[in-house]
Amino acid sequence: MLQFVCDYCGSVKETYENWIHGVAAENIGTQAARREVIIDPAWRYERAVLPLAVHFCCRQCKDRYLAELFRRVPAVLEVEKVTVDPAAESRVIVAKKKPATETVKRRTTTKRTRRR
Repeated sequence: MLQFVCDYCGSVKETYENWIHGVAAENIGTQAARREVIIDPAWRYERAVLPLAVHFCCRQCKDRYLAELFRRVPAVLEVEKVTVDPAAESRVIVAKKKPATETVKRRTTTKRTRRR
């Protein structure tokens, strides 16, 4: 049996209650971090059981959850080591998640050269 629990206050959903749900995701890269939440207009079981689903017992809990989520500064990945294995055509990147404390002042770009 599945139990749906409010992601803000922790109350458990009863079968007769109408709840709000959506899908939340955070994408963290080496240059940027992005958060997004999609609130569904109606309760749909197939979306409510998704791994990234979020559940709220009321509009106030949803609003408080979103306010706290978007108030926090997103983290960025700081690359520590890159290992390339040409034989296996793979690379392993070791990185740590760190809070973003300052804005990016300089961006590096690479130019592609055309082979003739």
